[in-house]
Amino acid sequence: MDINDQLASLHTGLAVLLKERLEDGTISAAELNVLRQFLKDNSISAVPVENTPFGDLVSKLPNLDKVVQFRRNAKTA
Repeated sequence: MDINDQLASLHTGLAVLLKERLEDGTISAAELNVLRQFLKDNSISAVPVENTPFGDLVSKLPNLDKVVQFRRNAKTA
């Protein structure tokens, strides 16, 4: 097996592992971050669409225009 085949196998294995963990609910916070970066690195993105899980998630986010901005303490800034 050449290096390209080995890398392709690793890529596929990571995708399968992350998908399994996500689906069975055992994925950790660190693995979610790996999944997020894996999708980003592979140019995977989505547009929220009404009546889909992603659309439902986005609809539950707060309206950022209505979020109060707090001043930072000069000691912590």
